[in-house]
Amino acid sequence: MQKSLLHQIENTGDSDLVFLEMFKADRFQDFCFSEWLGQIPPESVMAHLHVDKATVDAIAREPQLITPI
Repeated sequence: MQKSLLHQIENTGDSDLVFLEMFKADRFQDFCFSEWLGQIPPESVMAHLHVDKATVDAIAREPQLITPI
């Protein structure tokens, strides 16, 4: 995967997902694209991404928990 591409991880099983991600950095920095979009006025998101209101309403606004070790 190219490091400039956004990606996501989805748990398709019935138990908790344990995921180990390695970074070439000395600190962890989390960025949640959906949480960021949730802070932007819906009209702006719809206009710039060319999506309808139902799509904007489906964006998760709660942070997705990632716990660094």
